[in-house]
Amino acid sequence: MRSKLCFAISNIKYRSNFLSAQVVRDDSVVGTAFFFFQLSPKSGAHHVPHALGAGVRSRARTDTCARGGRGRRTCDVSVAHLPLIARVASPPMRDARSPLPGDYEDVGPSPRVLGTGSYGITKLMRHKGTSELYAVKLIARGEHITDHVRREIVNHRHLCHPFVVQFKEAFVTSTHLGVAMEFVSGGELFNYVRQHRSFNEAQARYFFQHLVSGVEYLHAMRVVHRDLKLENLLVDLSGTSPQLKICDFGYSKSDHDSHPKTRIGTPAYISPEVYGGARPYDGKASDVWACGVVLYVMLAGSYPFQDPADPNSNHATMWRVLDVKYVLPVGLRDDGADLLLRIFVKDPKARIPIAGITQHAWFVMDLSTNVPLGPTQPMEHFDHGLSQTLEEIDAIVNAAKQTLVATPSVEY
Repeated sequence: MRSKLCFAISNIKYRSNFLSAQVVRDDSVVGTAFFFFQLSPKSGAHHVPHALGAGVRSRARTDTCARGGRGRRTCDVSVAHLPLIARVASPPMRDARSPLPGDYEDVGPSPRVLGTGSYGITKLMRHKGTSELYAVKLIARGEHITDHVRREIVNHRHLCHPFVVQFKEAFVTSTHLGVAMEFVSGGELFNYVRQHRSFNEAQARYFFQHLVSGVEYLHAMRVVHRDLKLENLLVDLSGTSPQLKICDFGYSKSDHDSHPKTRIGTPAYISPEVYGGARPYDGKASDVWACGVVLYVMLAGSYPFQDPADPNSNHATMWRVLDVKYVLPVGLRDDGADLLLRIFVKDPKARIPIAGITQHAWFVMDLSTNVPLGPTQPMEHFDHGLSQTLEEIDAIVNAAKQTLVATPSVEY
C-alpha cells in the first residue's frame, strides 16, 4: 500500500486552459504544479483531468481535495505522484497542423505562410475566441529547440513597445513548438525599399526614428538584438500612419546572459568589432552599426559595404567593413552625412551611441511626439493577463526538446 503525504496548494493562478499553484509542505514551498483543465460538455464547469510532469502524464487524485485554510487547497498526494506535481509540467500535446484546437485556426481554406527559415515556418492564424490574427512561428520539436529558441522567447515575452512586435504566448504540440506573436499586416520593410529602390530623406528619417526608438527601448530593457536588418523590420499598416515593428529575437541577448561573444548576424549588417573577433563585444554598439546600415539602405537602395566588383561576396563585404570603406548616398544633406559618419566608426567606443543619435540635428527633424524617447519610453515590464511566467516558458521549451512522434511537414 502506497504511503501518502499531505501537501497544501497555494497562490493559485488561473490561465486560459490551466492553473498554476505553489506546492507547500510544512510551510515551505517545495515546487510548482500546473493543472490543465477542460470545459465539461454538460455543465460548462472546469474540471482538472490530469497533472503533467516533464512530459509524463499521470492522473491527479483531485477527488480527495478539500478546501484548506488561508486560501489553500489541501490534497492527499501519493508518494508516486510527488515527482510529477512538485516540478513544472508540460502542456498537453496537440497536432501541429492545427495548433491549440479551440484557440487557433488557419485563415482561409489554405494556410497562409508569412515566412520560412532554418527554424521552420511562420503562419498567419486566427484566435477563435477573439477573432484576432496572430503570426505563429512553428519550430519542429527535438534538435531544433536550442538555447537560442529559449532566449528568443524569454527576451521577447516581457517587451511592450509600439515599435516592437508584441509576444503573445508559447505552446507545444506533439510535433512542434509554437510561438504566437502580433500579426503585422504590411510585411517586411525590405520589400518596400526594394519596390521603391530608395526612400527620400523624410521617408527614411520617419522609419529610422521608429527604429531608434525601439532599439533605445530594448537597450534600456537590457536586451541587445544583434540581428537588426530590413528583413527583421515590419511595417504595420493597421493605424492611421505606418509604424515600424522590430521582430525576430532569435539572436538577442540580455544582461542576464553572458556578454556577446559569437560572430552571428547577417554579413551586410555585421560591425567591424564582430568581424574582427572581439570577445566579448559591445552588443549595443553593434546594434547602432546595424541601424546605420538600415538607414543607408533606405537612402541609397544598396548596401554600404557591398563590393561593387563582387556584390555577392560576403568575404569582400567583410574586408570593406573592417576598412570602413563606403560612399555616402548621393544628394544627402550635410547633417544626414554627419550622422552616418558618426555611426560608421570602427572603434565601438568612439561610435555615436543611441542617446547621441536621438539628439542629432538630422534625427530630430520632423520628430513626432508619438515616438517615445528617453524619459517617455515605457520602461516597466509588460505583464498582462495572458503573459507566461519564466517557469511556464521553461516547461514548454524543455518539453519541446523531446521528440514524441515523427514530425510531419507543416501544411502550407
